[in-house]
Amino acid sequence: MEQHDETDPFEALKDWAAETERRVQRESRRGTLGRVLRVLGVTVVVAGVLAMAVPLVHSMLEDASPEAAPTVAVSEEPAVAGPFHGTPAAAYPVGEAGIVMPEPAAVQGFTAAQVESALGTVRSALIAGRLDDDMLTAHKPDTFLKTLSPTERQRVAKWFEGADFTGVATWIDRSVQLDPAEKPRVSGVVTVASATDDDGRRLIRITTNFIWVYAFIGQFNASPVAAVHDEIQWDFPDTTNLRDADRGMWIHSTTSYTALIDCDAIAKGLLAPTPLGNGEGITGDDPNELLRADHDMKIDGNC
Repeated sequence: MEQHDETDPFEALKDWAAETERRVQRESRRGTLGRVLRVLGVTVVVAGVLAMAVPLVHSMLEDASPEAAPTVAVSEEPAVAGPFHGTPAAAYPVGEAGIVMPEPAAVQGFTAAQVESALGTVRSALIAGRLDDDMLTAHKPDTFLKTLSPTERQRVAKWFEGADFTGVATWIDRSVQLDPAEKPRVSGVVTVASATDDDGRRLIRITTNFIWVYAFIGQFNASPVAAVHDEIQWDFPDTTNLRDADRGMWIHSTTSYTALIDCDAIAKGLLAPTPLGNGEGITGDDPNELLRADHDMKIDGNC
């Protein structure tokens, strides 16, 4: 799993909710799968210079004929709006710039340096899971899986054998094409805390909550975008007396929903915008609201 001027761009999108909204909410937890964000320029005109210039300008105006007046060409062609126009995503950072980590600080049982290292690993996983072309279009999870501990890697790799990976990674449906001129828009928050696992082992728990909005080429039912909103808890256990295979990052839990999507595609774990002629279905939240980074992870309805 964010006032406007008099012409509210969001107003034109209210009909989306009744025709195009598609979303899915998924959640998985370790307990069921294993342990597992002028210089003020002032132009000063000296009075004396201005006074000298006035007669000269007056003389020039008297001598000028109407035919001598310059003609300025003004284009009345409206500016082309991008795929994110009129949505909250228009204001989001582009790609990796939207993944902003907090300043590392020590938490109970761990130094600032250890927290900094963990934050770096989480950022790498987010990029590999949601932005890397190897994952998005080639459907290769190797880079993402390498960010996990060896033991956790084996467990999560099985998610990619079906459609259980959507809480941590994005696969674009091969029947559609991402807009090469528009990178995904990203916004979210990251928090760090100290926690303990079921055995009482101290660990660093990093919680990420991000909205990922992708733009596509082609004609779709309402908008050439589709989005994933996820909240993931990443754990880094204390390595004291810990097996080598268990050292590193674990996924404690994931919660996510998708919006403005093709329901047939998402059932296979694939992301695509709502296709033409496929407007009926679930109603509920305003689709524009679902693109807000601070939207609640619990939503009404499913595909």
